[in-house]
Amino acid sequence: MKFKLTLQTITPLFLGGADPRGEPELRAASFRGVLRFWWRALVAGVVGDGNLAALREAETAVFGETERGSPVIVRVWGQARPQSALPHQPGVGYLLWSMVRTKRQYLPARTSFTLILQTPPGVKSDEPLKRALAAVWLLTHLGGVGSRSRRGGGSVQVTNVQGQLPSGVPSLQVQAQTPQQLRDELANGLKQLRTLVSIGSPMPTISATPNFNVLHPNACRVVVLNRMWNTWEQALDEVGQKFQTFRNRRQPDYQNVRGVVSGISRTLQPVERAAFGLPIVFYYRSLGGQQGMLEGDVHDRRASPLLMRVVRLANGRHTMVMTVFKAALLESGEGLKLRRRGGPPIGSTAPGLGILDTFLNDLGQTIPLLEVRNW
Repeated sequence: MKFKLTLQTITPLFLGGADPRGEPELRAASFRGVLRFWWRALVAGVVGDGNLAALREAETAVFGETERGSPVIVRVWGQARPQSALPHQPGVGYLLWSMVRTKRQYLPARTSFTLILQTPPGVKSDEPLKRALAAVWLLTHLGGVGSRSRRGGGSVQVTNVQGQLPSGVPSLQVQAQTPQQLRDELANGLKQLRTLVSIGSPMPTISATPNFNVLHPNACRVVVLNRMWNTWEQALDEVGQKFQTFRNRRQPDYQNVRGVVSGISRTLQPVERAAFGLPIVFYYRSLGGQQGMLEGDVHDRRASPLLMRVVRLANGRHTMVMTVFKAALLESGEGLKLRRRGGPPIGSTAPGLGILDTFLNDLGQTIPLLEVRNW
């Protein structure tokens, strides 16, 4: 069995190959990895985040493991002309800042390529492909691929499907023409996918703060911005500027970190901004350019729990979807450390994730939010 999907980039796709700063490459391994991520999150929301054995079995049954090959072959191919000059809008530059700074090449918006999913000879069941297609739906409705995919980069959508989708898999193509319709499309699609996975499964137990990303209404918030833009640049620019304004010199983080960097204080209170992801570089012009690097005291990186995605509606206009995974920021017992020049690192406990909802609610004061419910 085989499905041939035509995908198109909605925003710049930064997907490095052997040379991360060289020409971008459409690599099957990158797509397989992100499909595995979404499948794991979906299954965890059905079987529960504490049932690790069931979760591992469901994951390997589709995407395999070291000792067990995958029954789903993932292939990607296409040709494109890479670009390196990004738009100069301040909001776009803020969200994609590391790509702008390093002048990374990317595949521009409206680049089309092919994603092929098929089972090898001897696999007669359509269940593995059905589940892989469920992950494709999640990737192309909530997520992204490549660097800065959690800040609006690498948004991709399905534009054509060759092959009859199995029952239980919602349409892979965006049908909505308004943000309100998209909210309903997301709710219905998520409900369908949960039903697809949960046949015969009891109601799951979801931790108040799971240790990993779980796609469940109690552990995840999904909103659609109730606004339409003509281009992806306009969407990312407006939201990016609002995100920058929210984070810039935000108190008490600004003075808290400044006191440690300057040497005035030897105590670091929990830094709320850490909830947006780590590491964070704090730079203080008022201190002659002194900097501080905030990391986990064991893991220096933590991907952002906030995923921003641009969606091109069926009418050609654009809106955005925000997804917040309310998983633990760091492993149990792990805290933060602030590295600064001229002194040992200063540690503190990890903050909660409340600032993520605070940002969305603040954003909703100027761009109304449509909550995706009842899924």
